Amino acid sequence: MSEAILSAIGGVPQADSDEVIVASNVEKWFGNTKILDDVSLTVRQGQAIAIIGPSGSGKTTFLRCINHLESIQRGRITVNGYLIGYRERNGALIEDKERNIARQRQDIGMVFQRFNLFQNMSALRNIAAAPIHVRGMAQAEAFEIARALLARVGLADKQDAYPAQLSGGQQQRVAIARALAMRPKVMLFDEPTSALDPEMVGEVLAVIRELAAEGMTMLIVTHEMAFARQVADHIVVMDQGRIIEQGAPSVVFESPTHDRTKLLLRAIL
Repeated sequence: MSEAILSAIGGVPQADSDEVIVASNVEKWFGNTKILDDVSLTVRQGQAIAIIGPSGSGKTTFLRCINHLESIQRGRITVNGYLIGYRERNGALIEDKERNIARQRQDIGMVFQRFNLFQNMSALRNIAAAPIHVRGMAQAEAFEIARALLARVGLADKQDAYPAQLSGGQQQRVAIARALAMRPKVMLFDEPTSALDPEMVGEVLAVIRELAAEGMTMLIVTHEMAFARQVADHIVVMDQGRIIEQGAPSVVFESPTHDRTKLLLRAIL
């Protein structure tokens, strides 16, 4: 198997700096409602960070701002030292051209709640599409990588299946393989199990747990507290658009300091 394929299915890309994601004083508004309020967070190479908090606390919006699926009104976000979604001119930030933003997103893998697979493509083609059309990879190599990734997520026998023929858990594993096919430097997971039946949750979490063990840099929005405690090496608690508490899982779960964190954990644990 070629070095490119081995790196795509098992290698962890190395960032130029230890700081992979740096969000500084980020604010996001929807109309007159402030969704993110002065959010600052640094994600370092190899970290698996879980973001928890009540519904409507800004978790998903923050994740979407990292790859500029949502714009921000204040602050800045960098990935591997590069501004995401904006460029600086005379000390001010202006929104970048879409082609430049698309290029930046190639290094940021994102897995959504609802899979977002192409319904008219097989699992194999769903995974191979971006390497072929975005990175210009030869079809034969892209298909070989896709087959290896399907095996990695336990779906080697489903390469010809279409999304409608797969369970929710299988579709989400294909979605993870699709994101990995671009060999991202960081993976963003937006409540990856929230749309799954309970019996399918474990198979998806097992794949994410394996990625964490391999050192993939990850930011995971989740309501699975036991999973967050086991897999993440850093917990971030959000409430009303702000980060109210963060730290090691043992500290946040066993000795929270913020009253809102205590209420949240009492309600869900």
